Amino acid sequence: MPLSDGGRLFCILYCMLGIPVTLLLLACVTHALLPWVTGRPVLYLQTRWAFSKNRAALIYACMLAGATGVVFFLIPAVVLSLVERDWNFLEALYFCFISLSTIGLGDYLPGRTHSKAARQGLEFATSCYLVVGLVVLLVVLETFWVLPQVQALIRVFTGPQSTELKGEDLDEMVQGWEHEYPNSPEDTPEYALPISTISPCHQEQHSPEPSPKKAFSPDQPADTPPPGPDDPTQ
Repeated sequence: MPLSDGGRLFCILYCMLGIPVTLLLLACVTHALLPWVTGRPVLYLQTRWAFSKNRAALIYACMLAGATGVVFFLIPAVVLSLVERDWNFLEALYFCFISLSTIGLGDYLPGRTHSKAARQGLEFATSCYLVVGLVVLLVVLETFWVLPQVQALIRVFTGPQSTELKGEDLDEMVQGWEHEYPNSPEDTPEYALPISTISPCHQEQHSPEPSPKKAFSPDQPADTPPPGPDDPTQ
């Protein structure tokens, strides 16, 4: 841990840049490994044992989780309990879990009771173990995330998802409607309300046009009928 103010400031700036870049690197490596580590074995189970896709994915996810627990938790815990004489198996397993889960409390560190060369070797081996273990754990989590059973469990807590219209205004919606139903008078709306509620076009739709039969001259009274063709006054 940094002890000086300059060291603490450098640690803050370094982590602000290093943590997003590390997460980006781990995500890229994970998505590059998924077709090989997850896609091909699931396809093999489908073709070799005639499983459905969902069942093959569930079986493989359980097998992958079990193998990960043995290879990255139990075996390293046994090795650390043998290398670190003052650690028992539970303490070594606790160190593996705290480290791979990125909690990193720092209360257990390998190599404290060894020589400088042995301590440096253990630190390098621990760093490689953590990087590889994080990638494997992300692959396992991504494998479980796409399972239909997991998605159904998530929908129990999140509820039905509703889609939102983004990036479309009223004109684009009307054009898309006309393009999709060009010759359907039942589904096509007869008119569209104006965007503004204070629109002169909206008022003109309800104002009746003047009829030519009711056009009078200025000198004619309003109650006088219009002149006929035999009227002698014309």
